[in-house]
Amino acid sequence: MRTKPTRRLKFEDWPAADQAGWRQLFAPGDIFDEGSSAAHLSQASRRDLQCAYARFLGFLQRHNPDVLLLAPDRRLTSNVVAEYVYEIRQTNSYLSVATELHHLRLALRLLCVGSDWSWLHAIQKRIATRAPRKNGANTAITSEQLYELGLQLMVQAEKDAAVSKKTTKNQALMYRDGLLIAILAAIPLRRRTLTALQIGEHLTKSANGWLLHIPAKDAKARRALEFSISSDMSVRIDQYLDHFRKHIPGAARHCGLWASSKGSSMNDGAIYDAVCRRTRAAFGLAINLHRFRHAAGAFWSIEDPVNVRGVRDLLGHTSFKTTEVHYIKSQSRNAARRYSKVLTTRYL
Repeated sequence: MRTKPTRRLKFEDWPAADQAGWRQLFAPGDIFDEGSSAAHLSQASRRDLQCAYARFLGFLQRHNPDVLLLAPDRRLTSNVVAEYVYEIRQTNSYLSVATELHHLRLALRLLCVGSDWSWLHAIQKRIATRAPRKNGANTAITSEQLYELGLQLMVQAEKDAAVSKKTTKNQALMYRDGLLIAILAAIPLRRRTLTALQIGEHLTKSANGWLLHIPAKDAKARRALEFSISSDMSVRIDQYLDHFRKHIPGAARHCGLWASSKGSSMNDGAIYDAVCRRTRAAFGLAINLHRFRHAAGAFWSIEDPVNVRGVRDLLGHTSFKTTEVHYIKSQSRNAARRYSKVLTTRYL
């Protein structure tokens, strides 16, 4: 019988030193101070680190309560890690265990500045290698195929509407999903960013077509990005906004780009399900949102290997220094333009 998942220790039950140290990590700065070492982390990242650390403290409280009396950098030994891994392995895969240790290591690295946690990183990597490899079938699906699927869905929705001489909700949803898949194939955004897109805020029109503006607050790397949308896809966006979107119930009540049939914007789960459903119907297997990013990198490396470093800008994997921050918008715009040119010219 499988044991219950490892319970987290509530923050108010953490040792006083841990509570104080954690609060200090995320203390905001002011105009003269950039803030603490972890103040830049997103809420999602903070939550992941806190949950991992709370689970580890919960484990110690149940099995080694005396260890909680020690300083944070003295609690973790190879024996303690072995016991902890054994417990969480009862209800988690090797990959999940490795991810848990990764988050724990990051939390400890922030809390215990100067301590060496490379040995924990080595354990994490060894555990990750034990994870069974996923079926690689979906890696054979290219950005080109995904983009073509998006176009096919939009064209089919237009044909169906023309035949029936009216536009139904299902046709509107088909067109929406096609546009979603095509844009994601051309500009492989992260799930959170894709979900947050608002008409007039993130999606704006210029003389040359539509642009996607991703403010720093909506980007994982906390760096503003801007992507140019091809002229062909800009026409598709016009068709969606001018005609199909209005046939999705409640779409007029909000500015979310991806209108749901429930009268609000699609949440990330609904977007994930829609993309998986359409790709499964087309390819016989579901392509999740993150796989679009892998496909983009593979497609670029094959089609334009000389400039493959541009994938970093397309995917927002920025590692520029502070002095280079001002180049990120232009770099991402140029990256999207080059990538989109290769992709869309095949269908003109």
